[in-house]
Amino acid sequence: MKKIYYVFLFVLAINTINAHTCENETVNCPLDNAKVDFCVTMSMTTFGSLKDFQQQGAIGSYYEELINSCPKCHFSGYIDDFKVKYTEEEKTKLKQFLQQYDKIKTSDITECQIAGDLKDFLSKPNNEIAHCYLIGSYLAKDKPKFLDLRKELQVKTKTFLILSIEKNEYEDKSSIANINYLIGELNRRTANFDDAVKFYDLALNDPNRQKWIDEVAKMQKDLALKKDDNNTI
Repeated sequence: MKKIYYVFLFVLAINTINAHTCENETVNCPLDNAKVDFCVTMSMTTFGSLKDFQQQGAIGSYYEELINSCPKCHFSGYIDDFKVKYTEEEKTKLKQFLQQYDKIKTSDITECQIAGDLKDFLSKPNNEIAHCYLIGSYLAKDKPKFLDLRKELQVKTKTFLILSIEKNEYEDKSSIANINYLIGELNRRTANFDDAVKFYDLALNDPNRQKWIDEVAKMQKDLALKKDDNNTI
């Protein structure tokens, strides 16, 4: 009995060490000074990822905590976005832009959508915009009632990723194949199978691609050729 007890304690200790932990930090909205609470990730353990790069493992609420919104004006973004200083003229323009979300019921998913829209309005780099939408698509993945929004976010993600390549936003050339692969995967998940195959091939034919591309892109390409839009893998 004692041996079972010690095994239990050992497993519990391992799970505690691997668990996601975060630290609360309160910031003020740069537009109206309202308080916004973030829980900044301090540690977590990942065990690989899904085929759209969504991290798996002891990550807890990592994705939910990345992006947050002001409860008053809906200003949304990462914690660093809330630390940006704006002029009074800029604040007025941003508040006017955000009025379109006044009647939207906010959630972790819509916060990502608003954050992406806001970065687009602010002419931020395309890869930054895409990342907001991508996180939102992760959060909508297992929620059937957000099916249409999930697909919309995936379409927006691939649109801005394509722009990010066209605008040469990646210094590391080996990352281009990764991005083309992801664009292909997002096309497959939204049933745009011809485009999916096109971008998988771009990744597979990239001389600077990483080794994992050969196996994974071929496997996902086979799914696209079978017209399989499975979004859970």
